[in-house]
Amino acid sequence: MERIKSIGNRILIIILLSLVILVLLAGCGTKENITFMAEIESVSENNILVNTIDFETFDKASVDISGAEYDFELTDGQIIDVTILPEIRESYPVQVTGVKLILLEEAVGKVADYFPIKENTKYIYEGYGNEFASFQVFTDYASENKVQKRVDNGGSVLVNVYEISDEKLVRKFFRGETYYRENFLEEQDEEQEILLMEPLKKGTSWKLLDGRQRSITGVNTEVETPMGKFKTVEVSTEGNDSITIDYYAKDIGLVKTIFQTEGMEVSSSLKSIEENSSNIQSVQFYYPDESGKIYYKTKQVPFRTNDRTANILEKAYKESVGETSGVVLTTNAAIKSLALDDGNKVRLDLNSDFLTEMNAGAAFETAILQCIANTFCHYYDAEELILTIEGKPYESGHIIMQENEAIRANYEGVFEKE
Repeated sequence: MERIKSIGNRILIIILLSLVILVLLAGCGTKENITFMAEIESVSENNILVNTIDFETFDKASVDISGAEYDFELTDGQIIDVTILPEIRESYPVQVTGVKLILLEEAVGKVADYFPIKENTKYIYEGYGNEFASFQVFTDYASENKVQKRVDNGGSVLVNVYEISDEKLVRKFFRGETYYRENFLEEQDEEQEILLMEPLKKGTSWKLLDGRQRSITGVNTEVETPMGKFKTVEVSTEGNDSITIDYYAKDIGLVKTIFQTEGMEVSSSLKSIEENSSNIQSVQFYYPDESGKIYYKTKQVPFRTNDRTANILEKAYKESVGETSGVVLTTNAAIKSLALDDGNKVRLDLNSDFLTEMNAGAAFETAILQCIANTFCHYYDAEELILTIEGKPYESGHIIMQENEAIRANYEGVFEKE
């Protein structure tokens, strides 16, 4: 009996030792999960590509997240903590399996993300604190990294040209009281203003040429406007006795601006965005009637982004306004160039068909030229027009003009035709 008990004890000891050895061996073979911080470069179905931050083992990883735990929407640029299984499959980038993702910081992005260039789009802002705080903005002209915006506040129309380059948003050109359309994309002022600068993080700061200090004072700052709530980059500009706060939303642009000074606050907030829109201008076109008297007809002329002003005005001028009106631009007559020069004179160059298709005596031809001068001088708010044909001074069987000789606008006796 004692012998059986002894054998049983020995078997029990052997079993216990075996279990201990198995546990020890299992423990030696177990590796812990790995956690590191990273920025998301791209997101695809069940996978994210990340760039690690201050992590020596690898700098880039493709993470299988099909079984990972996370509770936020993944987007490019987010800063996250990534926990993975210890197995690392060597390649570039390395292939790993995600276990858990924790959001540390929302993605902010690039300057271009917060000031998108959108053609044929009108932004409408609702204002408080000033009669001109409400305004509309339309994109007149646009290129890959430049945009010309027309701002109409009901009292004045001004033009701004912006450029996105070198991780900055810069206002390159400004002109007030600009009611006509002209492509200013290649123009620039001596003093230019930086509106937004990377890195888009709180604390980024720069000094303006007029001495004011501009800084990013918030990221992912929630702002409410009549159009809705937006996560924004908040930019504050401090002067001696005032502060301006601008809010830029991703894929939208400026959604709100606040100007504060002692005892006064003026704000403008985005109310709506009209896509596939046109900028409508009221344009007065002048015509001679059967007796040679001059009248004008006001037309609502739509302009789209990057439209050539000369083409649109030419088309509108040719549209019939009644059987009793004289024709100014005939079927094949065309505007070759149209611009306001530095001397505030309109320069208009027509093709030769304007002359060959004109069938008018001296008096009626004079009336036609006066109509042209009135139409384009009124549009550009100028007093004189220099007319050329194929780049040469105007010359017909009745009228010969000298180099740079101008026709002066004359509205005396002119009447409006309904």
